[in-house]
Formats: sequence, structure tokens, C-alpha cells
Amino acid sequence: MSVRNMQGNPHIWEQLGWEDMSATEQQLWSALGWDQDHWDNNDAPASSDKEWSDLNQQEQYAARGLGFNEQLWNGTEDE
Repeated sequence: MSVRNMQGNPHIWEQLGWEDMSATEQQLWSALGWDQDHWDNNDAPASSDKEWSDLNQQEQYAARGLGFNEQLWNGTEDE
């Protein structure tokens, strides 16, 4: 498995531990500022508070790779 298909439900990520993700998924989340400590402690990095238009190109690429689009990103709050 490279990256799981969240099928429009970004909350699937909240059900996973860092170790449950593939290396590709971890790499994409890392581009958004996450690491194992942040993930496992639900300590969100600065990117999680940004609107899509405020994400840099690398962050948008990573978010797209994880299944997000502008609408999903802007409509999802970290829990």
C-alpha cells in the first residue's frame, strides 16, 4: 500500500497511529509538519491551521497526495 484512499472522509487519518501508516503516507504528512511525536500526541503543526490558499506548493502537493482538495482541507478541523 502506498497511500490509502480516504474516499472523501479525512477523519480516517485520525483513527490511525503513526506506525499504522505507510512510509509514503508518513512522508506526505511530514511535508505538512507532522512527525511521530506530533501525530501520536495530536499536537498539530502550523500547517493544520492554514487555509488551502496559504499552504505552500510543497504542502499542497502533500495534502493532495493524501487525498485532500481545497474544499476538504478547508472544511476539516483537527480533532
